[in-house]
Amino acid sequence: MSPPPVAVTEMAVLARLPATDRRWVSTLPPAPLGRTLTVSVGRPGLLPVDADELITTGYRVVGVAGAPGGGHVDVLVPMELRRTDPDWWADLAERAVRVFDLRMGPVRYVLAAELELHAGAS
Repeated sequence: MSPPPVAVTEMAVLARLPATDRRWVSTLPPAPLGRTLTVSVGRPGLLPVDADELITTGYRVVGVAGAPGGGHVDVLVPMELRRTDPDWWADLAERAVRVFDLRMGPVRYVLAAELELHAGAS
């Protein structure tokens, strides 16, 4: 599988947050007003029961990434949002166990299937 087009991931990061159950929705800081960010989950058991709660906080699940372990959710965050709302970004980044810089070709290659989920929702 080839990596998604650079335009999809240019200057974006994928913030990986721990998730042990469906309550992960309540651990996310609300997205900046007017924004909807895409989220992939690591396993089907993490799909939120209350999709309305997720939407009202500014997030939308795009699918199951099926990564090993799967106890996480990944939020795609564009550079523009990190610049315009640095306090929100700092809050999210602090909660993350890992932040993948999508400018890096190898990262895009390894996460290609998951990034396709996010790209398809754009």
